[in-house]
Amino acid sequence: MPAASPAMPLSSAAPEPAPRAAPGPAKRPLLRRALALARTHGAIVLLLVVSAGLRSFRLSEKAGGLIGDEIWYVQDARVILGLPLTTFKNLPPHPLSGLDPNSEHPPLAKLAIAASMKLFGDREIAWRIPSVVLGTLGIWLLYLVVQALGGSRRLALFSAFLLAFENLSFLHGRIAMLDVYLCTFMLLGTLLYLRGWFEVAGIAFGVAALCKMNAIGGLAALLFLDAFLGARGAFRGFRRESLRGLWPRWSAVAPRALAVFFFVAFFLAGLGTLDNFWTEFRTPFAHLAHMVQFHLSLTHHGPSTGNESVPPAWWLDQGGFDYLSWTWNEHGTTNRMEFRAALNEYIVWAAPFALVYAGQLAWTERSRLGAFAVASFLANFTPPFLAWAIHGRTSYIFYMLPSVPAFVIAIALGAERLPRTLRWAFAGAVLYAFFFDFPFRYF
Repeated sequence: MPAASPAMPLSSAAPEPAPRAAPGPAKRPLLRRALALARTHGAIVLLLVVSAGLRSFRLSEKAGGLIGDEIWYVQDARVILGLPLTTFKNLPPHPLSGLDPNSEHPPLAKLAIAASMKLFGDREIAWRIPSVVLGTLGIWLLYLVVQALGGSRRLALFSAFLLAFENLSFLHGRIAMLDVYLCTFMLLGTLLYLRGWFEVAGIAFGVAALCKMNAIGGLAALLFLDAFLGARGAFRGFRRESLRGLWPRWSAVAPRALAVFFFVAFFLAGLGTLDNFWTEFRTPFAHLAHMVQFHLSLTHHGPSTGNESVPPAWWLDQGGFDYLSWTWNEHGTTNRMEFRAALNEYIVWAAPFALVYAGQLAWTERSRLGAFAVASFLANFTPPFLAWAIHGRTSYIFYMLPSVPAFVIAIALGAERLPRTLRWAFAGAVLYAFFFDFPFRYF
């Protein structure tokens, strides 16, 4: 029987490698996280950076030039701060230092312009930097609003892109007028409302109304949206099942009523406080009566004699006018700077068809995005239209600004059903119109 081989010494045995722990999420490389964030948020961040850069481009030009209604609001801020006036145009004969001299609008936005001038001096950048910040913020808020309504990230990004390159919105996002304050706080209130923060949403709409009164259209749009979706559900339930499921829907009225209550309470309290310090009115109701009376007095009949226009013309890309036009020669070259109040023609031409399609989706598919686009358009466009049609109220093309978010949402919603080539072609047309009417014709 063969002898057994000697046992191998223990010292010569190869050691077994220790098992490696599986890399957990906490040990994921930083680069991978950065790439994931870039894929998720990179496009909207890039859009915001480009938009802010374009709005800030040559923000201080023209030196000393007041663009559009800056001749009202910068002068108001100077009176509030007790600064020297460059002109007394559009001011009362004897403006009182420290008080808002033009009380046809609430004073909050004018106080914001004055605060910026207090910090940075009485110069062009100080007048306009709050508008740049708010105009850029409004693009981001619209992006979030679309997603809160159930839209995809791509749809939200396309909506934000259209708003960023809509000419009239861009122009008001870089000059010291009240409308960018109004529209941005309306979008903030919309986002808060859609996320269920009804009390804070009411306050945000109150802030918007303290800048310009027609902020009520933003809250009305959301109430219309909820009423439509509730009624549509009840109608379908009535046809298919019974009215047994209707009662829980009525319980949803309470938080909406809370938003309205906080809006009214904050607006009246805020207006009364601002009036006490910066106007001659001692109660908010006296100031409200003055504003209503003032705006009812602004009537015009017959053909346009200046900058005013009529709402039907806006849909044909008519009614635009120059806020400021300036031509000069430099080194033998003629340069031109033109700030023109005009909508992006491709957006305004596409808007009626897109709104009809959005309404169809709202009815047939209960699309919240479609219903919101239609409700927002009706709530913001109908009041100035009826004021013109019934009372002959003087109208200007920038009265369309609160309706622009509805336009771009409806267009983006329709573009989702188009081939990619057509979407890119439309985006290119919008960019072409934007740069064709860019205020600075020299680089």
